[in-house]
Amino acid sequence: MKEDKLTVVMWSWYQDTRDWRKPGVDKIVSQVLSNVHNGDIILFHDLQGDCSQTVEALKRILPELQRRGYQFLTVSDLIAKSRK
Repeated sequence: MKEDKLTVVMWSWYQDTRDWRKPGVDKIVSQVLSNVHNGDIILFHDLQGDCSQTVEALKRILPELQRRGYQFLTVSDLIAKSRK
């Protein structure tokens, strides 16, 4: 039997947007921007159905994080950077 070598990755515990509850775009944006730190993994949900609040929030969050100097990486890239 072949064993898969998997890496467990968790999001930053304070960055669960709970967007699946549809709390409103402003609440999602505020949750992320008021708590962001270098290296965060922010949890968003892409569930079946209406994800419009998440999409609209990301349209505001991503440009603001870029303006603040943050870069976006894949989890694989983030792990590789942490091993250097």
